[in-house]
Amino acid sequence: MKFTSLSFLLFFLVVYCLHWMFRGKSRLSFLFLASFGFYAAWSIPFAFHFLSIVLLNHFFNKQILKNKSSFWFPVSLFVNFGNLFLFKYFYFLWDTLFQLTGSIWFAPESIQSFLNSQFGADSITLPLAISFYTFQMVAYTVDIKRGNAEENPNFLQFALFIFFFPQLVAGPIVRHGEFFYQLEVWNAKKEQLFEGYYLVFLGLFKKVILADNLSPVIEPIFQNPEQYDGFSNFIAMFGYSARVYCDFSGYTDLARGLGKLLGINLPENFHAPFLSASVRELWTRWHMTLATWIKDYIYFPLGGSRVSEYRGYLNLIVTFTLAGFWHGANFTFIIWGFLHGLMLSVERKIELIRKPDKTAKIAKWQKFLGIVYAFGFFTFTIAFFNGPTVHNSLVMLAKAFTGGAGIRTNKLELIVYTLILTFILNYLQTKPSFPRENWSTKTSLGFLLLFSLVITILLGYLAPGGTEFIYFQF
Repeated sequence: MKFTSLSFLLFFLVVYCLHWMFRGKSRLSFLFLASFGFYAAWSIPFAFHFLSIVLLNHFFNKQILKNKSSFWFPVSLFVNFGNLFLFKYFYFLWDTLFQLTGSIWFAPESIQSFLNSQFGADSITLPLAISFYTFQMVAYTVDIKRGNAEENPNFLQFALFIFFFPQLVAGPIVRHGEFFYQLEVWNAKKEQLFEGYYLVFLGLFKKVILADNLSPVIEPIFQNPEQYDGFSNFIAMFGYSARVYCDFSGYTDLARGLGKLLGINLPENFHAPFLSASVRELWTRWHMTLATWIKDYIYFPLGGSRVSEYRGYLNLIVTFTLAGFWHGANFTFIIWGFLHGLMLSVERKIELIRKPDKTAKIAKWQKFLGIVYAFGFFTFTIAFFNGPTVHNSLVMLAKAFTGGAGIRTNKLELIVYTLILTFILNYLQTKPSFPRENWSTKTSLGFLLLFSLVITILLGYLAPGGTEFIYFQF
């Protein structure tokens, strides 16, 4: 069920109306069943596969809570990462071995024949949300091992923590300290409900009106960069930056809004990332729950910055290369992550050389140049993030910077307008009091009603039919 579909609207209305009728354990049971049904609408077999993984994790966590040195901890990591590897990275490994050895044993036809004969399937299907639910469960287990999670939830509480449908498919990655306590004080206030409505309509505006209309303009260029001229390739990368922000932050707004309407606050995932003055700052504002996850569970265990200078640079590069690989089993994502880790290392080295006064106020022109640099770097690495192959990505960059001949896309103005709106949306994120400083005032309520009416009208005229959320593929 797409969040932007009529079927999801009907599903949510039923869940929203019914769940307030329940209290305590009954509410937990109802929301868990609703979340399970939401996932099962995509695939019933994979819904039970997901449930079995959650059951196993609950068992492992109970054992680790009793004994932090329990052998169930490595077993838990093996099960979770083994499950992720099998479904997400098996083909990547198999193809890499085939490229390296040329052996018929690793040929695509061999594995397809094996799957057909043994399981009656042509290929291994990637389960919906596997990356997100794996990271969420692993984080909780590691926190139990470290002694940072003592909630000891029952199965229903834990299952809802993982299955909660507003954030299940593409995050934000919720931590135990942000969720379990809310189940004890589960009662949405009026302001929380109004904030929920606002975020839902804001998310629909970003996703359906901006991102979905941009997709058919820029995707053909990424798929066939050699057919388009240099300027089209150049502007397409900027267009994708706008699209991925509107698409993913739009999903986060929808998830947070739906959560608030159900009485659960979910963490923010974006905070004006395109107004960052460095790549380091950008990663404190972009996909913040993932950035925090890789810092706490990869970067710090590697030693973080508490090691020698050049080992610290290596830790950054390894961390972000793995973060890139998390996004997808493709060398394009590995290169994308490596470039971000490399640039973060360069920034740290420059900072060590310059030793800037952190208390000094940054001039506006310096801030502006920093924004241009950080957004430019983010945009040009997009060629690898969205490129289907490394070859495509290199062709796009080459044509963008050499001005190669080819077709000129005829909707450049749509990209420009969307970019402008994207930066306006980023700017408004720096004004947390707008427009909901106090939802109880007539002005704020009037704005909410007008805003929802305008978005509804725009959806009627500009909804292009809908594309899947970008991060659903991860």
